[in-house]
Amino acid sequence: MDGMCRAAHNLLRQLSSEGVVYRLSATGGTDTTLHLRVQALTPEVEERIAHCLSGMGAMVEIKDASGTALLP
Repeated sequence: MDGMCRAAHNLLRQLSSEGVVYRLSATGGTDTTLHLRVQALTPEVEERIAHCLSGMGAMVEIKDASGTALLP
């Protein structure tokens, strides 16, 4: 799962450079789910994240984290 998280961070690098703040974790084994908590999530950002991670072979859960302290 560490490898999956590293790959996801690499794919999200452009969004991060644009100021998108997120926390990423993964659960599961062979059926991995990536969990993203995104500060000030908008429909556009959610769509871009889903597009970036669409080919990874993992389920993706994206939730807004506004009002929650996130560590980069």
